[in-house]
Amino acid sequence: MSRFFGKAEHVAFVVPDFDAAVQRLLKAGIGPVFTMRRIRVAARYRGERNDPLFSAAFAYTGGLQIELLCPHDETPSAYLEYIRRNPGGGMHHSAYFCESFDQALAAAEAGGQAFDIVQEFIEPVSGIAYEIYVEAAGAPDPLLAQLMVHGPMEPFFAEMERIAATWDGSEPERDALALIPPEMVPPQEPA
Repeated sequence: MSRFFGKAEHVAFVVPDFDAAVQRLLKAGIGPVFTMRRIRVAARYRGERNDPLFSAAFAYTGGLQIELLCPHDETPSAYLEYIRRNPGGGMHHSAYFCESFDQALAAAEAGGQAFDIVQEFIEPVSGIAYEIYVEAAGAPDPLLAQLMVHGPMEPFFAEMERIAATWDGSEPERDALALIPPEMVPPQEPA
């Protein structure tokens, strides 16, 4: 459990080869793997608006959710920054739900740790953030934490966990976008 943010929802790894990482999970008996391939999501990275292109996958082993992330273009993002520092990939962040980003960060600061916002996923029209990535202020090559506001992602994660609990090995890779409300599905780009 994070001293600052509570119970983690998942751990995430940035990987240089998305398909190989998905296959590693499946070969270990972890699945099904829910993938979102080549999505472009509205974001701000270190304060600048951009829309990175990446793939994401989610899988459960017991109650632990594992997320895989792979950047596909040169758009500045927390994922691209990480893979440039760590070409072989590795653990990128742990994720937590919160009621309010401001309250969560203020509580951490009151507990002795300031965090800087690295990346925000935003609603394209309003620009309101629904997920943020933070790093410990002043930390060299920090491990990031992802904060997600309670709401839109919780039913998505719960449904994947429900399906994974009784997975019999069939249909090992599944379309995660089919589980997301249509208004939240990000645009996909061909390879």
